[in-house]
Amino acid sequence: MEETFVPFRGIKNDLRGRMMCYKQDWTGGFKAGFRILAPTTYIFFASAIPVISFGEQLERDTGGVLTAVQTLASTALCGIIHSILGGQPLLILGVAEPTVIMYTFMFNFAKNRPELGSKLFLAWSGWYHIFFVLTNGLIL
Repeated sequence: MEETFVPFRGIKNDLRGRMMCYKQDWTGGFKAGFRILAPTTYIFFASAIPVISFGEQLERDTGGVLTAVQTLASTALCGIIHSILGGQPLLILGVAEPTVIMYTFMFNFAKNRPELGSKLFLAWSGWYHIFFVLTNGLIL
């Protein structure tokens, strides 16, 4: 069976799949009380340390366009949004080496293009990723 392109299908399917467990995930998290404090603290630091170190590598590879502060802030923001929409309060998001390699290649591509350059790299990569998600990853 050949799959046809339908915009936003992946997002709709993810939300539909999570709706059954959404309320239970949040109420269970709040009912846990202070028992959840130690694992939350551990997970926070276990995920923050790689984000900072890979952020430093990104800063070096992109000539300071992407820094550790931006990497940490974007990971935190994405984690908050993803945990609220996904209904998973203890969801772990982070940066890994494939992410660093991808952004390094994207930066090297953009800086050699006169219409982009390093000044428009962040805007270009942001719009690229938004379009990538909204089209279910059909552009590579």
